[in-house]
Amino acid sequence: MHQAPGRKNCMETRQLHRISLRNGIGLAAVITLIAGGGISEAQTETTGNANPLTVTSTNPPVAEGQTFGEKLSDLRVGPFDLHPRLATSLVYDDNILLTSTNKEADEEWVIRPSIQAVAGDDAALIKYRDLNYDVLAITPGSLIIQKPEDWPGKFFILDYGPGFQVFDKYSVNNSIDQFGTLDLVWPVNKLILGLKQDYQLQKLEIIEFDRRTTVETIDTALSAAYQFGDLTSMESNFRRISVGYDQTGLTGYTEYNTEDWFNYQLGEELPISAGVLAGADEVGGGENQTYEQLRVRARYNYTEKLAFDASGGAELRQYQNGNPETLKPVFTIAGEYRPTLRSTLRLSAFRQQYAAIFNNYNYTTTGATLEARQGITDRFTAVLSAGFYSLDFTPVAKGLVAYTGDYYIARIALDAKIVRHLTGELYYQYLDSKSQTTSAIGDDQVGLQLVLSY
Repeated sequence: MHQAPGRKNCMETRQLHRISLRNGIGLAAVITLIAGGGISEAQTETTGNANPLTVTSTNPPVAEGQTFGEKLSDLRVGPFDLHPRLATSLVYDDNILLTSTNKEADEEWVIRPSIQAVAGDDAALIKYRDLNYDVLAITPGSLIIQKPEDWPGKFFILDYGPGFQVFDKYSVNNSIDQFGTLDLVWPVNKLILGLKQDYQLQKLEIIEFDRRTTVETIDTALSAAYQFGDLTSMESNFRRISVGYDQTGLTGYTEYNTEDWFNYQLGEELPISAGVLAGADEVGGGENQTYEQLRVRARYNYTEKLAFDASGGAELRQYQNGNPETLKPVFTIAGEYRPTLRSTLRLSAFRQQYAAIFNNYNYTTTGATLEARQGITDRFTAVLSAGFYSLDFTPVAKGLVAYTGDYYIARIALDAKIVRHLTGELYYQYLDSKSQTTSAIGDDQVGLQLVLSY
């Protein structure tokens, strides 16, 4: 089965509860790949924002090569097949607030019981899970470039799980988070329809704000894709995203955006696309903005050894406050190479512009990460990765000065398949931050995480 709807997201641990940049772009892409993700889903360019400067994750991972096995007929309620899971981690962090002075260390437990209820083609989704794919990443756009016989049948997913963050010393940081997803995919002959509703409420460390805050994200997406013939297809996506914060000094917003792609099958495994993307950010305070993007895209999935998903283009952005229009390049790249059965190299790179969460600033994210995975035995895999990303803050009001923040991440981990449904990981991670407005920040983490999933 040659598809890349997106690898399983990483476990909900400390490194995934801080600093990201939108739904797989920015540091979220860096950390996700560093912590064990794979080819990211670049066919949705995420011009919309899941959470600026925050990491979110809705699903614990399936370790490389883990098999869910047979369908559990006893875990069923009415039309729904149930897939429970439990993710837990213990993390020691020597700088929990990411400050340059007066560093505070603490231990944190993260516990995430979750359940996924599936009505429809559960057997096909289990096959996706067996390949380490996140079934919530399956979209009409990711399916339409495949052969119809490879499409799953109709399915409806309800996925929900609370998250419990418990700190040993600084209990003021404790929180109960919420993660929920409703996902519907409906293939009808040559047409595929989709509906997704995500809700996330979690307490996170905002790296540029130097404090933790509760972030609420509501993301609604309507999608459709149509296959005109063996070589051509089209896909459209419409999204509404709202982000809110409970701290003064941070600005929430609502974004509406759309993507329209025309796909052409240049080769059996090489679809190319041309796309038009547009959106409007309702930020308030005279900071409303609109933007348009023109992009080209190529996706290649050759046997089990080589795959990539890349797009690039330019964004034209307009400002309600009368500032001149800006034109900037944008791109996303994800690639994976498997030289041997147990060896994997993964590369991710990105550049994207957003309306910032700070008043009167936009920011552009640019970064890349490289990860190497080496199987030691059938049960153990060593992972070494390094990443970099930069935040360029550009004022959209007079009298303000542009500035830049650079972030470097290195991570080493040992993944283990303990028993049939239980996986674990022991890791060390280092983060180094350098900004023109603050002193250098260093952060060390050591963590142990376990995932039980069915």
